[in-house]
Amino acid sequence: MWLERLPKVELHCHLDGSIPVSVLKKLCLMEKIVIPKEDIAFRKLIEARQDCESLTEYLQAFALPLNCLKTEDAFFIASYETIKNAAEEGTRYLELRFAPLLSETENLPAEKIIEASIAGLQKATKEHHIDASFILCGMRHFHEKENMRTLDLAKKYLQHGVCGLDLAGDESAFPNAHFERYFRKAVQYDIPLTIHSGECGSVENIRLAIQYGAKRIGHGIAMRGDENLQQELIKHGIGVEMCPSSNLQTKAVQNLVCYPFREFFERGVLISINTDNRTVTNTTMTKELQLLYTYFDITKQEAAKMMKQALNISFGQESIKKTIKQEINAWEKEFILQ
Repeated sequence: MWLERLPKVELHCHLDGSIPVSVLKKLCLMEKIVIPKEDIAFRKLIEARQDCESLTEYLQAFALPLNCLKTEDAFFIASYETIKNAAEEGTRYLELRFAPLLSETENLPAEKIIEASIAGLQKATKEHHIDASFILCGMRHFHEKENMRTLDLAKKYLQHGVCGLDLAGDESAFPNAHFERYFRKAVQYDIPLTIHSGECGSVENIRLAIQYGAKRIGHGIAMRGDENLQQELIKHGIGVEMCPSSNLQTKAVQNLVCYPFREFFERGVLISINTDNRTVTNTTMTKELQLLYTYFDITKQEAAKMMKQALNISFGQESIKKTIKQEINAWEKEFILQ
């Protein structure tokens, strides 16, 4: 099908939520973690239910992957296999994000975690038809000192495997206003910034993200129906990372009837389509686009436009953007202009 052949661009994908199932089993064995023998029982531990009731329930599926990420080898394998998996479904550019301090220990400093992950990334991009980079995540429940360390790490590895900075976690309990210094310093260091905002109903978090210098907004669902705020994003060229299946599971929206894909896209908001968590949500970029095709009747032209749009708002190098844009143009000639 034409969707499968489309060169895909993904900007919002969490490493710990996207490690392939077979690889997670391997990592569990490495860490001597006892897991169910039956595949169905194992999947129940690492996948959120389709009828998941909240973000809190959704996040429970991250417990086991995080327990597996305890060594440099684990991060190397997880990074390599996750990027390889994305390449196999036609993803040409991937920004993969994670919070190194979630796994840091006395024997495993954050620098070693990042360097092992970058080594896995470099091997994957060398061996497979994909370009990729990491976004480092601060966490909302962390002390400011810890988030500033993550920021300094992003600065240290910027353009050397890392392309940007994020803030993730419980948005309702720890709103953006608490992190102004973190955001301002990222802008001061010229670190491209994306901020999880508006996933849990807070329009104010989106407004503050704009004010604090975000180049992209993670999810942004709360601005549904707010044309003024959407126009503000359009005016500043700020992208919105939409994650349809994940947004349904976490109850950012109750159903697809409420999903603002058409509202955002047709108004001119610079949206990208993403998986969020490939394994936790049991999805791929192809599945996410198929969902939009089924429920919103997206055309081939619209699919190509979204991929180019995602490429434009990515934190990737211009030479990479140019190459992949040429591949999307070639796809258009084959499937649209034939």
